Amino acid sequence: MRRAVIESRVGGLAWNDRDLRITAVDADSGVPIVFDRHSGVSLVDAVEASSAVPGVWPAVPLAGHRYIDGGVRTMANADLAAGFDPVLILLPQPALTAAGAMIAPSELEALAPARVHLISADAASLAAFGTNPLDPAVRPPAARAGRELGRAVAAEVAAFWRG
Repeated sequence: MRRAVIESRVGGLAWNDRDLRITAVDADSGVPIVFDRHSGVSLVDAVEASSAVPGVWPAVPLAGHRYIDGGVRTMANADLAAGFDPVLILLPQPALTAAGAMIAPSELEALAPARVHLISADAASLAAFGTNPLDPAVRPPAARAGRELGRAVAAEVAAFWRG
């Protein structure tokens, strides 16, 4: 059933020439993987593996391994962009919490000497997510809050891309 939902959302899309990379984690070894058009898996498989939240959706078997959500390793997976410049990080939670930074310093250090810009969830986005961001009922308010945040930071992001 989960795969059918993902297929309906991806809408028959396949990998194209754009450099799309989707992260997951090997459920048995903890080793991260980055799926792309050269990985030998379909776009639907990559999205399904990347969104297999433990305790919510089962691990996805691909090529003899079981994969789970890349967010299990780190919410940003920013270090996997090492070698790229510039790097825009979109973090769907606050950059800082009472527990500390949501992106480990080592993730950001791995990006040096790249120019890096971080956009994280604002108060309105966090309120829209509520206590259960996986609840389908939060999708419309979360999308509206994300759209508003996007509008608020659009000029900032444009300036970042221009260098």
